[in-house]
Amino acid sequence: MATTEDVQRRLKRVLYWTFPITVAMLVSSILSILGIDSEPWRWTRTILFAIAAVVMIVLITRFSLWQRDEYWRERGRDPKHPERFPSDDA
Repeated sequence: MATTEDVQRRLKRVLYWTFPITVAMLVSSILSILGIDSEPWRWTRTILFAIAAVVMIVLITRFSLWQRDEYWRERGRDPKHPERFPSDDA
């Protein structure tokens, strides 16, 4: 069974990456409103947002898979093969 500490640790890891991404988006929005929107800045922003999107997708996917595995562990099943019933030998 997943402990509260495990859940909090994993959520902190996701939030650790969410905060810098949010700050970058805020700075980008402010610079766009102020009219500072040059071609090099657009390319830099595009590259940074692409990297941020990949990082967030990986972290959220890993968190979701971990939750799925914990769901099956709580029910006494093997997370890799939940369709198999546990043996009574254990």
